[in-house]
Amino acid sequence: MTDEPKSVLALKAAALAAELPNQLADHSWAFEPYLALSNPDAQNLIDLLMDDVCAAWTASFARKPSIDRQQAFIDCGGVILVNLMRAKCNKRPTTIGMRRGKGALDREKRYRPDHMKAKLFITVQDRLINAGYVEKAKSGFNLPGYSQTSRFALTEKGALELETHEWDVNDFKVHRGRETIRLKDADDRLCGYDDTPEIMAIRAHIDEINAKLEATDIDTARPLSIHDKGPDYEGRKASLHRVFNRGNFDHGGRFYGGWWQVIKKHARPKITIDGRHTIEADFRGFNPAVLLAEAGQPIPDDPYSPIVGSNADKELRDHGKSTLAALLNSKTGTTEEPRDFDSARWGITAEDFRQKVLDAFPMVRAMLGTDKGLTLQRLESDIAEAIILHFVRQGHTILPIHDAFIVQAHLEGELVRVMQDTFKARLGQVPPVKVTRSYALR
Repeated sequence: MTDEPKSVLALKAAALAAELPNQLADHSWAFEPYLALSNPDAQNLIDLLMDDVCAAWTASFARKPSIDRQQAFIDCGGVILVNLMRAKCNKRPTTIGMRRGKGALDREKRYRPDHMKAKLFITVQDRLINAGYVEKAKSGFNLPGYSQTSRFALTEKGALELETHEWDVNDFKVHRGRETIRLKDADDRLCGYDDTPEIMAIRAHIDEINAKLEATDIDTARPLSIHDKGPDYEGRKASLHRVFNRGNFDHGGRFYGGWWQVIKKHARPKITIDGRHTIEADFRGFNPAVLLAEAGQPIPDDPYSPIVGSNADKELRDHGKSTLAALLNSKTGTTEEPRDFDSARWGITAEDFRQKVLDAFPMVRAMLGTDKGLTLQRLESDIAEAIILHFVRQGHTILPIHDAFIVQAHLEGELVRVMQDTFKARLGQVPPVKVTRSYALR
């Protein structure tokens, strides 16, 4: 125990904190336009705050905006504050990334409610900042090949006004209204698209899957700790969406949005579905298995073994996996993988290892710089969709994690069979599937 009075300790802590960089902008969540509060008391606080902000805004006009426009102003501000409240409830310092430019906001209008017009949205941001409830923690920027949205947080005044210490992530929910098919351009920005029969069919399938997820109790055998959650964990969101890339529906298409996708791997065996323990099955080396199948070559038990052998150290196998993925996804045909490669340990240079990957899969040379990685993702996601729909239409819930799936333990045999049959129907060969069982079943 120290003999120093608490006031001295507090001063020391404050002095130490003053020397530290601002932590607010280190981690940021994307703005969710359909986020809402499930707690009426918390919603009442937002309504009261936004009534005041809207009154100050309308007072600045010689002729007041219409009632509908005032309501749109309040609704925009409400969603902004709900996002910032949820971020404040996170145990890690968290900000919200929000667009500030009209052009960027207009590109994403498909993904927001109709009332959330770009100009009004920016106006509401400014009014909340000027009123002292919201602060810009970090300005956005645009560089060739990379950009970042501005990041925002509640001020101390805003946090006190909204009593954020009273709420937790269970007080928030996401309405079904958000767009379940998202297209990103070459700069990784959401962009518009037309609804074709194919797109409408994909959306209908996602709706069918989400209806089953929403009717299911997806939980964990014990509460998740902060050590179980990934940095993008935002609470128990169960609805899925698909993301396509490079402005092209032939690229990407993976399922995202489920909370089980953003917890750490060691915690996934604790997942339960309607109170029952689960197993996880994944394609063992999906990309190399597809490459070999497309080339008419047999798929070994470990599809990465042509690079590192059948009994390779896990770390060396991971180097092979990351290097192959980097080559398939490289825009230029080159890559810096394998990173942090210990040449002395493995008896080969990083450059020679990269060559070893190309020698093991010679078909990759013709694929460099062709977006093959993203077309493989489209194949992977379409196979995933077929597997998910099989189980949903049988009345079973299934949780996808790209090329892996979680089901109740008694469905293990059926899951492995359906995964292999679906892959074989597309590519003519039976792939290896790895099963991870719950700790309770070992």
